Amino acid sequence: MKRGTWINLAKFLCVAGLLWLVLAKVAWHDMRTVHRGEAADTKVGRIVGAWDESVVRFEPDDGSVAEEIRPGAQADGSRVEVTPGFLTYVRNIDWWLFALGALCYFVSASFAAIRWWWLLRVNHLDVTPFEAWRFTWIGIFFNNFVPGQTGGDVVKAVYIVKHCKNGNRVAAGVSVLVDRILGLGSLALLAAVVVLFALDRFGDLALGIWAVLLGVMLIGCVAFSRRIRRAVGLEAIVRRLPLSGLLKKVDQAIYFYRGHTFGIAAWMVVGMASHVLSVLSVALIGRAMSLGMPTFEYFVLVPIINIVSAVPLGPNGWGVGEAMFGHLFRTYGAGFVAAADAGQVMYTRGVALSILYRIHLTMWSLLGGLLVLLERDRVTQADVEQELLRRE
Repeated sequence: MKRGTWINLAKFLCVAGLLWLVLAKVAWHDMRTVHRGEAADTKVGRIVGAWDESVVRFEPDDGSVAEEIRPGAQADGSRVEVTPGFLTYVRNIDWWLFALGALCYFVSASFAAIRWWWLLRVNHLDVTPFEAWRFTWIGIFFNNFVPGQTGGDVVKAVYIVKHCKNGNRVAAGVSVLVDRILGLGSLALLAAVVVLFALDRFGDLALGIWAVLLGVMLIGCVAFSRRIRRAVGLEAIVRRLPLSGLLKKVDQAIYFYRGHTFGIAAWMVVGMASHVLSVLSVALIGRAMSLGMPTFEYFVLVPIINIVSAVPLGPNGWGVGEAMFGHLFRTYGAGFVAAADAGQVMYTRGVALSILYRIHLTMWSLLGGLLVLLERDRVTQADVEQELLRRE
């Protein structure tokens, strides 16, 4: 078995194990709990209709009479909670809000394509905005459907390299890497700004966010500063590495953007608008599911989740994203739920949101699949392998 196959198998098992651990902690069934002092009487059943109305209809699984429940404090001093299970959140979704959230994602992804087109344009590569948009969506498609080492960015890079046959092939491929770093920097910058308004609640997360932003800034300094490059002996290091010829071309392609530092900085700031839409997409879908998490919290938590989900384990962050949504919703959202086990409630809501949102991304990516079918010069597995093994 090839080494790449073993790596892909290990990734699959890791993602499958992570998803199993995440889903094992989810509340799948609707429950009604009556609290009387220290005692609690819980029944498992099914919520009929909306779960977040002032009166909720609950049908117990034990065959007893259906109940019309008014959650909260009761006249006899008891307190009644109705806790939806995973699927109930999905069944009661507001599809208009969901559609608005989906539209925000589409606009955000299309905006990111314009940023990439600018990176190609400053390299004098003959690529139109529509072509950059097309290859962006093709990359999104492969991010969702092709697990393993290649991923959407590599396929996207191969498409643009094949398209720029008469241009600078290395510069075309490197533009994908630079665009990814710019996107990561804009995302971290958005979270770094937002978290300043709630350091009392998110002080621990702020350190991680600022560390990512500092890392992106350090990459930029090493890439563009002559003094730092000389101080660390970057050129000498590159000469001693394997594939030094190719790495030198890549370094030159990155250093080229030093002449466009204002544009890079501008896109870092403007790119925040794109990420505002991507976070708003998640927030609107969460609102459509009536999850109870305030919008502000999404602008701190979602950038962190997206950054961590970039770890190349499974397609489009499956597994990692669900674990992060569940953990962060339980940690920072429990205070917004009036329930005895508020942490468990918010954990289930976070995982439900993550799964529905990721399914929504997969459906959007089918647009990229359609564009692949319409491509006359499609990228094949052989093209990807050839580009990965290229030595020139």
